[in-house]
Amino acid sequence: MIKFLSSLYPGSHFLYGLAIAIVLLIMAFSLGLPSWTGLIIIGLWLGLLLREIYFLYGSIVGITGSRILADRLSNGDDNTIVIKISNHYARAVAITVLEELPYQFQIRNQIWREKILGSGELNLTYLLKPVMRGKYQFGNTLVFVSTGLNLWERKFVLSTQKEHAVYPSFLQMAKYELLAFGNQTSERGLRKLPRRGVGLEFDQIKKYHMGDDPRQINWRASARQGELMVNNYTEEKSQNIYQVVDQGRLMQFPFEGMYLLDYAINSALMLSNIVLKKGDKAGLICFDKNVSAHVSASRSRITLHHILEKLYHLDTEIQNADHARLASWSLQNLSQRCVLFLYTHFVNYDSYLRKEKYIHSLSTRHLVIAIMFTNTGVNDLIYRKTKSSREIYEQVLAEQQAVDQMRIQRRLRSLGVECVLTTPQNLSVDSLNKYLELKAMGRT
Repeated sequence: MIKFLSSLYPGSHFLYGLAIAIVLLIMAFSLGLPSWTGLIIIGLWLGLLLREIYFLYGSIVGITGSRILADRLSNGDDNTIVIKISNHYARAVAITVLEELPYQFQIRNQIWREKILGSGELNLTYLLKPVMRGKYQFGNTLVFVSTGLNLWERKFVLSTQKEHAVYPSFLQMAKYELLAFGNQTSERGLRKLPRRGVGLEFDQIKKYHMGDDPRQINWRASARQGELMVNNYTEEKSQNIYQVVDQGRLMQFPFEGMYLLDYAINSALMLSNIVLKKGDKAGLICFDKNVSAHVSASRSRITLHHILEKLYHLDTEIQNADHARLASWSLQNLSQRCVLFLYTHFVNYDSYLRKEKYIHSLSTRHLVIAIMFTNTGVNDLIYRKTKSSREIYEQVLAEQQAVDQMRIQRRLRSLGVECVLTTPQNLSVDSLNKYLELKAMGRT
């Protein structure tokens, strides 16, 4: 009985039906109709209620369903979730579906109201975009079923409760792999640069695609095939390419719901995958007060799994990252020349100067590419029209920050450090472009 009562709810028309029955009783009383008239009205009302209950509970199974999604979700991407619902009633019913989503999303209105035919199926699809790595506990799926009169609703609890892990963006990794090795790179923000001929060997003759160097056209092969053909060359391989991720407190600045650290993690994973596909060795270094995570550079595909797991468990620290410890550790443990993609952030020029000598010491032994974040909100402040003294003050500070970023960029380049100044949403494209540029120039 408790189970029965806990699953039965008044429908949206329950109160309307009750109000109509009461009005009819009042009218019968005011018109002086026989007392049995009121009994008939009450009997009809109770009969409709019992009829609804009989239909809703006449089927033992009623409604079944499941939630379909991957065991691992991709951080910062739209992940597709499908709810599959089957109707075992003999006729069509109206359903209201309520999802119990993880608290991290703070979504309380994921509700659908649909109709499903008798013995039919229904698929409900929606997207979720997590912005934090970690464990996400999905609850059950609640389905409320009613008939056309909608006097009662029966609640079905679909046992879809399960824990899913949100990992660094493997969807982005696959996306940029396709673009980097596909034929549409120049249309998607990736630059396909002509190679300089350093450390290159002939590989094959292939069809000409947009972005290929016209100087590599093989005219004899083109004449034989009746279409443009180009010579394809392979780059020098087996270089040590490390993704160096700063996990200090400055990387905890948010942008569109995600921390700068998570943008750096997604880019590091994507670029590690491209590096391995290009035949180079991929590695990882994460540092805060000390070097907290390290994956030695290797060409093995298992390396990507190790990098993924290290990045998944990475977190920001309260203290600032110690670039001095990074430089000391690198000099002791990286005996060969490496390419270091350093994801870091500087608040102003003074904070950069305190760390400059350590970045410079890294650049004497390795090729360092400093990838820094620019604040898009700063540009908005610079170009907006000011109306008050406070807005003028904010605009001056924004201009000073923009000047500091340009000074840092020029200073790094004067020390022989490559520099990429990018926004968080363009980080993956710009870092990949820099890697492809270095490959084309034969510097990796």
